[in-house]
Amino acid sequence: MKYFLFFLFSILAISVKAQNSKKLIKEQGNGPVFFIDSINVSKSELMKYPSEQISSVSVYKDSNAVKLIGEEGKDGVVYVETKKFVKNRYWKYFSSKSEKYVAIVPNPQSDTATQYIVNGELLKTNVDGILSQINDSVFKEIIIIDKNELKRKYAIEGKNFGIIINTLKPFDLHQSKTNF
Repeated sequence: MKYFLFFLFSILAISVKAQNSKKLIKEQGNGPVFFIDSINVSKSELMKYPSEQISSVSVYKDSNAVKLIGEEGKDGVVYVETKKFVKNRYWKYFSSKSEKYVAIVPNPQSDTATQYIVNGELLKTNVDGILSQINDSVFKEIIIIDKNELKRKYAIEGKNFGIIINTLKPFDLHQSKTNF
């Protein structure tokens, strides 16, 4: 009988401990929800992506995360966009704004012979990330220049075209609905 009571007590103690662990896990939540290029993925799937393929990471928490995806986002949302995804997005956007752009950049992967210039600044780093933020709320115009003008105005050689994009600038962004 002693052994039986000891065994029963041990089982109850382990059961209570396990219940407390489950309760603690439930109170902490399941962690953030992960998206890659608008597709819901697991954390392990996200970890498989090489960092050099990632263009941007946005983290949403609290009520912003819940507004974004509903109650499932109560523990946060991590939204990752790959370089290929953002390149397709800005190519599609600029294609809708300029027939000349489509003529010199007929698909998203064909812009290697072009130099992007945004508000007078040559884009050299994070090109995809910067271009992907341009939308109707900040866009003003797109101008295409040839390699001679690109060399003369910007001292750039080895590129066939310059793509000048003018947007609302920091001093006039108050007119915009979103930050840029």
